[in-house]
Amino acid sequence: MLHEEVLIKFTVNFPLSTFHCYKSWLITCIYCFILILCYGCTLNPPPLEFAPNPTIIEKAIAFQLQQKQNNLSQQLQTNPPEINISKINVSKIEPTISFNLPTYHLEGTYKLTLKIKNKRTKEIINTFQIDLQRQKKGQTWRLIMQNKRNNQTKYFVYTIK
Repeated sequence: MLHEEVLIKFTVNFPLSTFHCYKSWLITCIYCFILILCYGCTLNPPPLEFAPNPTIIEKAIAFQLQQKQNNLSQQLQTNPPEINISKINVSKIEPTISFNLPTYHLEGTYKLTLKIKNKRTKEIINTFQIDLQRQKKGQTWRLIMQNKRNNQTKYFVYTIK
């Protein structure tokens, strides 16, 4: 009986503000645990099995080159040369997650064959760096291109099918 009285006396004398302090501390710890758990899940890079195939890489490189050639041809007021890409060699793949979608930074080399208007052909071994982002259903890809001007970086996104 004495034991019950002490317990009752303890619970009666326990200040309510202390309980709220522990309760808020416990809620804060739970939120921190959930935050760390969510952050840890986003750190896992996407698997390399989902990296873009050679056809997508070739289309992305060709698109990038056509963009640059069109701008150059407009400035020089000439027709752009015919472009042929072959022998793509990917030397580096860095998988990341951007906007909750798998993104792959690819670096490597390719053989570029240019056919100029007067039937001259020139072959060049060129390097590339591209960022490709896989879409949710995995059927299409986005080419992410950076443009730096006047200390500002802008990103342009193009769909590659």
